[in-house]
Amino acid sequence: MLLTTLCLLGLGVARPSRDDLPRLLLRPSWLMALLVLDGLLLAFRLSCVVDAYRLGARGSAATARPPPRPVPVRAGLALVLAVTIAPHAVLGYYDLQAYDLLTSVFSHRSSLKPGLAASPLTPQGKPALPSAPGPVTILLIGGDAGPGRVGLRADTMIVVSVQPATGRVVLFGLPRNLVRVPLPHGPDRAFGCRCFPRPLNELYAYAQDHPALFPGDSSPGVNALRGAAQRLLGIRIDYHALVDLKGFVDVVNALAGVTIRITEPIHVEIDQLGSGPGGPAYDLQPGQRHLDGLTALAYVRSRKTTSDYDRMRRQRCLLGALAGQADAGRVLRAFPSLVRVAKRDVSTDIPLDKLPTLIGTTSRHHPRTESVGFTPPDYIRGWAAGGYPIPNVARIQRTVRATLREPGVVDASGGSRPATGTTKGGSPAPVRHQPRRQPSDPCLPLG
Repeated sequence: MLLTTLCLLGLGVARPSRDDLPRLLLRPSWLMALLVLDGLLLAFRLSCVVDAYRLGARGSAATARPPPRPVPVRAGLALVLAVTIAPHAVLGYYDLQAYDLLTSVFSHRSSLKPGLAASPLTPQGKPALPSAPGPVTILLIGGDAGPGRVGLRADTMIVVSVQPATGRVVLFGLPRNLVRVPLPHGPDRAFGCRCFPRPLNELYAYAQDHPALFPGDSSPGVNALRGAAQRLLGIRIDYHALVDLKGFVDVVNALAGVTIRITEPIHVEIDQLGSGPGGPAYDLQPGQRHLDGLTALAYVRSRKTTSDYDRMRRQRCLLGALAGQADAGRVLRAFPSLVRVAKRDVSTDIPLDKLPTLIGTTSRHHPRTESVGFTPPDYIRGWAAGGYPIPNVARIQRTVRATLREPGVVDASGGSRPATGTTKGGSPAPVRHQPRRQPSDPCLPLG
């Protein structure tokens, strides 16, 4: 009774709210405290069961009643003990899985990362990451999986801006075939154009082969892509997450698939990712479709009958659908599998001390996802040899600033609609409009 009373008093004093609970569960120290408390409660409850059994046996002896048959009594005791242990064992298992995930995947360094370029949206002299929950920007890199080249080619690059205080998430898609993407000062001197002259998806492998050009806390490939994304978008990239596409398949399967509404037919070819012969090839028809991991991967990678830019829209759409459908029940059921996938296929520098703010405050709101893809013709200034697009850096940065400053607003100068009106100086004023979903959007997420 004493232990139970102390626990109730502790909960009454702490009284964590629904918003505070995720913050507590994302701290390894609290997880260990919870594990110890779980063990103490289990020991207390087991002692109560055993005491009750002994008191019952003594009562039978004192009243001179015939002793009950030992086998049914022991079987009943074993059943009661098993029922008592089961919830504590489940809680302890999930607790250890969460502790393992936090301590093995996420960085233990402080969230304050010196040396990063200041964001144009951050006033000079202000701390890069204020104590209030401001925007956090993460570069997602999808490693092109396959025999002999896992993680060697950046097949997918998406910059995610998360605003924990409002639950707003903006995805900026970077085409993998962009050429002449600007590089940070220092590495840019290696090329006459002061940029990376090859397609952007080759930058990771190039940096891995030339590590001296891209020093930093992470791998040379990640440092190079982070620097290029910062120069291209004009914002600071706080952290990165590198995911092997096989891990993407396993995440979708662990969450029991993903449901989207396809708006136009798409030809897909199932790739077993080296675990077996190639799978079937067929057309996914328009309509609501529930996709497993391999089919979802084939859907977001298909480009033989479409284009790289259409594929980018499908990738952002599917990520939005996954985020919207990953409710607490599905995540809880899939949690052990998700931990295994994260440990095997994900590397990131997101620090532990940032997770409670990033996830805890976001849990107050239903996430609102917006996406922008910097695809031709709106965001390029020309074409290089071989038909590779050259980005219009100034236009891309204007669109990023407008999108991040005002929810649901896009700078029309970065789109196909012409700007009208003038400023005080007589120059054209940017016209902002609510972005409309185009009929050509390849899918609609069903959150």
